[in-house]
Amino acid sequence: MKKIIIFICLVCFLSGKSITLKFIQDKPEGIVRDFYIWQYISDEKTTIEQAKKAYELVFNKTPRIQKAMETKGVITEMPKDIFCKNLNFEELINEDGECLSYGLKLSDIFKFSTKDIDSILNKVKPINPSLFEQIKILHSKNVLESMLQTSAKNFGMIFNGLTYLQKLELLNKSIPHKKLENLANQNNVIFNKMLHTIILDSRFELFKKSLSKANITKSDTNTFFLLGINQILNHNDKKALLYFQRSQNAAIDPFMRDRALFWQYLISQNKTVLKQLSDSIFVDIFSIYANQKLQTKPKYQIISAFDNISSKNPDFNIKDPFEWQILRDNIFAVKDDGEYKKILQYFEYEKTLPHLVYFLNRATKYQVNYFITPYKKLMSSMDDDEKSMVYAIARQESHLLPALISRSYALGIMQIMPFNVLPFAKEMNLKNIELSDMFDPKIALKFGNHYLNSLKEEFQHPLFVSYAYNGGPGFLRRLLAKNELFLKGRKYEPWLSMELLPYEESRFYGMKVMANYIIYEDLFGRKINIEKFLEKTLIYTKDKK
Repeated sequence: MKKIIIFICLVCFLSGKSITLKFIQDKPEGIVRDFYIWQYISDEKTTIEQAKKAYELVFNKTPRIQKAMETKGVITEMPKDIFCKNLNFEELINEDGECLSYGLKLSDIFKFSTKDIDSILNKVKPINPSLFEQIKILHSKNVLESMLQTSAKNFGMIFNGLTYLQKLELLNKSIPHKKLENLANQNNVIFNKMLHTIILDSRFELFKKSLSKANITKSDTNTFFLLGINQILNHNDKKALLYFQRSQNAAIDPFMRDRALFWQYLISQNKTVLKQLSDSIFVDIFSIYANQKLQTKPKYQIISAFDNISSKNPDFNIKDPFEWQILRDNIFAVKDDGEYKKILQYFEYEKTLPHLVYFLNRATKYQVNYFITPYKKLMSSMDDDEKSMVYAIARQESHLLPALISRSYALGIMQIMPFNVLPFAKEMNLKNIELSDMFDPKIALKFGNHYLNSLKEEFQHPLFVSYAYNGGPGFLRRLLAKNELFLKGRKYEPWLSMELLPYEESRFYGMKVMANYIIYEDLFGRKINIEKFLEKTLIYTKDKK
């Protein structure tokens, strides 16, 4: 207990200073300090010498920080991998094997002479045997046949190194399914990711047809699942069912298990499978669907409020990302379960409910579904639908934590990107807004709601809004403009389109935000029928081009 008091005193001592070189030097290394270093270097008042000293403290030299230094007029010494990746071939071929391993693009191999290839192979062989093998394959007379004889890892790495057109030309062919089967059954993560990419691409029809003839028995839950989706796209529901069963058996994550069960029901309409899904103790769109369809009381437990929560201010500044970093790291270092539970009393305040739930999730191993509604007074001007969407997004983005900074420097409870802060402020007629204001829930919630409302005006349905919030509105516009998803009259819609979204993060993000949204709407007294709700996403007809 005394240790935690020391931790809290420490973080309180660190708060409340402006960004100076000394301020940065006094802070612990990590993403948070890098964010402040980036701001400090970007400040026009910071001298070149000060920028150099700050740069020496950087934990992760990202392109964003490198660019800030270049803008300042300082040519930084790039890490070797970045340096080599920026070299053209004429420069790269004179470098050592390590630099070649970093900078060589497999897509360029077809341009090189045999003499150049021999020189590259000699340098690369002792440093990177895998790359050596991949270059030999791409320089062979029959590239596809050589790829089919190599390891799954090498096959996947070659695929990743080629241009899109090269991939199509090389792989959109009828391929002996037994050879694909042998590669896939190696259950290599790189090869599996390649299969995901191809299955979710609207092209590669011949490859996917060949893949549908294979019988893959060794893989991970998500690859099994997408192999099932590939069978559906090839009109073989019986084989798809088998893959969804394998996906369920391989699942560790309850979300993945429920997803596989749901698709087994969708294909078979077997009520026993639906009943099994309805028994899930995990909240997701699939368990919600099952309980609504069967009209049963969910087995999952939802906690939205706590007793004996103080309205006083907590013992630390919830708006300070450094305080949060130090507290989180120190508390996670506590291994004794009894001591860990005692620590949680320091978060039994209205303003620290998100922090309490964050640590409770770790203690309960996510067996309890917390749907808390903090910051109610700050959201009094929003209607209930806006509140539901803000909570749904914030729960997924930040666990509702106000002082969170992501690796890409997304900020605060709503994870607003730095480049959006000033444009949003201008649209909202707000002045004197700084990036650090995104750590203030009062301001951040307004910004998030403003952005969500602008996305809703364009995309209308909450599912599309969630996709745009995660991947950007441009990404969603381009995706929907293809008229290949959310098709009226296509079998298994809209569920199939939700699985065919090409970007995994946005695909799962949309599903999880929709579950959050439906639960929060229920907490605010509005029942949503998930089946009818998602059917409203069907905006195109199957034959539209």
